[in-house]
Amino acid sequence: MSASQLDPSASVYSSLVLRLYDLIVLTFSNFFAWRCSTHDILLPFFSQHIGADAHLDVGVGSGFYPAAAAPKLAKTKTLALMDLNPTTLAFAEARVRAAGYTGTVERAQQSVFDPLPASLRGRFDAVSLFYLLHCLPGSFPTKASHVLATVAPALAPGGVVYGATILGRDAPHNWLGHRLVRAYNDKGIFGNESDTRENLEKALRAAFEDVKVEQVGVVALFEARNPIPAQH
Repeated sequence: MSASQLDPSASVYSSLVLRLYDLIVLTFSNFFAWRCSTHDILLPFFSQHIGADAHLDVGVGSGFYPAAAAPKLAKTKTLALMDLNPTTLAFAEARVRAAGYTGTVERAQQSVFDPLPASLRGRFDAVSLFYLLHCLPGSFPTKASHVLATVAPALAPGGVVYGATILGRDAPHNWLGHRLVRAYNDKGIFGNESDTRENLEKALRAAFEDVKVEQVGVVALFEARNPIPAQH
């Protein structure tokens, strides 16, 4: 699948955009629009939950988080990267390697709405979903429920699903945040216009027994453990 055939939320990540991503999103937007610091809030949260043996990062962006967390990630034997965009996967892997990671890196090019292959099931101590959910079409709790149903089978016993997502128009956005949410939704880069913390938490509690959600600025940080068996 070429970048031009991807959903807008995935195809926007060309090599050029990936080189600018940290400056535009992780530095400027996180500080001024979303009011959730990358280095003070998001990176420590990512690092805190890195899988001890195997870690799956879904929606990898520029690969900033695993690369920046390289000292702690060094103890992890396997890092799997999952994304719909092959350019993003290659960029993230190269960045993690450049940061000094010497373990096994696996790539999975697929949609987060599609079932996981058998090779990714039951293996991971942690699955990270950073700035993925707000890029997906649909609204909470439905789209979050679909994503959680996909990634929960990846967990090893005792594993955690965790991440961060930008909330929609009902969150306490500032002037810049409101305009970015509207513009990104109009372009199809975001799909979060009606996403709320309450409906995210509803989806998490329907899928996991142990759930924590915290809001910093207009970003919801979440962690979930102990998947609830699916009802047949």
